[in-house]
Amino acid sequence: MGFENKTINIVGSKWVDQNGCKILDIEESHALIMAAGYLKHNSLEGVYFRGQSKLYDGLRPALYRGVDSFTGKTGREKRLNKKINEYRVACPVFSKFGDYAAEPLLQHYGLKTTWIDLVDNIWVALWFACYETKSTRDGHFLHFQKRVINDQNKYAYIYLIGTDLTMRRKDKPGYWNGDNTELVDLRVAAPSYFLRPHAQHGLLFRCKGEPGNGRPLDYSKQIRGTVRIPLEKAFDWIGNGHTIGAHSLFPPAYYDDGYKILLQSGVGFDPRDKSIGIIHNVGA
Repeated sequence: MGFENKTINIVGSKWVDQNGCKILDIEESHALIMAAGYLKHNSLEGVYFRGQSKLYDGLRPALYRGVDSFTGKTGREKRLNKKINEYRVACPVFSKFGDYAAEPLLQHYGLKTTWIDLVDNIWVALWFACYETKSTRDGHFLHFQKRVINDQNKYAYIYLIGTDLTMRRKDKPGYWNGDNTELVDLRVAAPSYFLRPHAQHGLLFRCKGEPGNGRPLDYSKQIRGTVRIPLEKAFDWIGNGHTIGAHSLFPPAYYDDGYKILLQSGVGFDPRDKSIGIIHNVGA
């Protein structure tokens, strides 16, 4: 259960209702840290963060967005698995770490998969909530820019996501497999020459499904709380430091050897099928 079902009072915050959701509205940076710490301290789960520019009706992984049928879902999964295998063949470096890390790693660099990105650094989550992605029509080239504050664009949001930490596999470093979720910490599962997940304090999770039905399309049952911060304050809190910015969180291929390997792999992209994404070229 999330903190919206508890009675907690944190100086510098208040409870508000937005679109039928109970949200903690935060006006002080100390209150943000305290809210996150409350859930981490009072939960048997791992609690991590996901920064967002707005609230959504659910929490779908990118691969499942815009699809509602079992046939459509499994079709995308098959095409994704084929693409992952192409990278395994084209990039010998994939043999240096476990197969369990391949899909989450490729998600971090642009493929649309069954995993959802999380971070365990709340300031990195806040940065993602303060910036928006601009991309070319085919999704190949990305650029990040500050969100513009206006009447429809006033808040930064952070979801607090609960994941199982009950079973850690010694033969799968950085992997936890619980009753409800799987979690991969790419800083442990992948070597640091794949620099981006290390720079972002990056983890990924996905929900497990029922036997015979596959995993669910929506993972929102794992949301344990939502906070919002006035966008103007959020900009002030993250500041303009070098360590939290597009250049640091998305290191260019000159620094990120793993990123360079993926870009130079020769694995093709079919522009007619955007459902599984592409390794992005990020302008920093």
